[in-house]
Amino acid sequence: MTTIKENTFIEDQPLRRKVSDIHTSQVVTTLPMDKIGDVAKKMSAASVSSVVVKAFNGKPVGIITEKDLVRKVLSSDRPDLERKAHEIMSPEIITVRPGDFTYQALLMMVKHNISHVVVTDEHDVLHGIITIKDLIRNRNSGALSIVRQIEQKDTFSSLAEMINEIDQVQLALLNERSYASEVCALITELYDRVTRKIIQIAETQMIEEGWGTPPAKYCFINMGSAGRKEQFSRTDQDNGIIFEDPEEVSAEQVTDYFLTIGKKIVLGLEECGFKRCPGEVMADNPYWCRPLSKWKYSVKQWVDKLDSNNVRNMTIFLDYRCIKGCEDLYDELKNYTTTLFRDAKHALLFMAEDDLKHRVPLNMFKRFITDKTESKQKVINLKSAVMVHLVDCVRLFALREGIRETNSFERIKRLGECGVFKADDVEYLHSAYEALLMFRIKNGLAKIKKGDSPNNYLDTDNLSRKDKSRLRRSLIAVSRLQTLTAHAFHVHKA
Repeated sequence: MTTIKENTFIEDQPLRRKVSDIHTSQVVTTLPMDKIGDVAKKMSAASVSSVVVKAFNGKPVGIITEKDLVRKVLSSDRPDLERKAHEIMSPEIITVRPGDFTYQALLMMVKHNISHVVVTDEHDVLHGIITIKDLIRNRNSGALSIVRQIEQKDTFSSLAEMINEIDQVQLALLNERSYASEVCALITELYDRVTRKIIQIAETQMIEEGWGTPPAKYCFINMGSAGRKEQFSRTDQDNGIIFEDPEEVSAEQVTDYFLTIGKKIVLGLEECGFKRCPGEVMADNPYWCRPLSKWKYSVKQWVDKLDSNNVRNMTIFLDYRCIKGCEDLYDELKNYTTTLFRDAKHALLFMAEDDLKHRVPLNMFKRFITDKTESKQKVINLKSAVMVHLVDCVRLFALREGIRETNSFERIKRLGECGVFKADDVEYLHSAYEALLMFRIKNGLAKIKKGDSPNNYLDTDNLSRKDKSRLRRSLIAVSRLQTLTAHAFHVHKA
């Protein structure tokens, strides 16, 4: 078993310094109508690798990097240096605020595979720029280094070597007292990178073995906690493949291709520490690797025939997220399921009743209801006894409101914005889920350090008085959410 060691990586990761502490305030700028030749001279004179294109009101409208100059201008046989800046700039600008943590700038670079993040104030006026060099100088480029190393791997075994490095990033974030939501966000991006690389390696293997390139468009999806971007440890796999309905090529041939590549992807993930799903919810299972039309048919069947098995499938599936491939397929299925569930009041009621069969482990005196282990420890299963209720209930409200986000924090925020949850409830639920996630993360890491397998059981006797109070408040918040759910979906026997 991989163990986590305290090392210099942790000490060298000041991930919670403010962006304003390390960003460059003297930004080289240009106007949209300036000539490319003049832009290049500015970059050369200032020895910078990017120029921010700024409007007269001081707001950035684009960015031009050295890569833009090479790819869009200099690679031409006859470079036209008379072209205007707005013609080659990248208009999609990724921004952070001066008061944000450098962790957030790092996350943006990892997520969007960029090396520059623009800093703007609350009025979106240009304030500065933060680059990979700034992060390197301030010793928090570890995650970016991991991204580069992931991209260089070409086998599952070499990719598996990166997993311990990702564990070290997680430990560094905790050492910096990062929030659980921050830990999950960055670790999710790194795991997504690993998954996308596994898919790329699998596609190469398919070509080498004579299967050729994909015979139809497809996308690989993650479901469950990975789909919700709430995966902080390598949990069991929950994934699938959506592929385009075959036209010219036979359906059997197309299905065989995607089941074969699905098997390779699942094996690659398994080699990197993501265990097989005990329920076989994986891309090598024909039930979870199918054309778009059959996915739609299955979802409709789940809604029309409500039983415990279909509810289980729905709760796993409905948090699905596209990791790699054709996003049009993902969007079409997402639009279909969003519309279907928004109008399926009977399905929402059934799912609400299913969740409310069990309540959080608190008695009428707000004391913990614990289970006893063989070693006579008093424990609470944080996942199945507590967190699942928050996830399920928040998902129900999100489905009813047609909210497409899968992350529980994002869903809570959106439900507050549309008036479903009061501002106090949003803050209460956000804090509760944050606390519960942090309990699970720290509990899991503590077990790994001891060489034990991580699990979801929290020993309440080992908690400090402060942590017991925090856990109790979190359980009360989830209990209140269950009561709100009962009223909102008219569950009379909750």
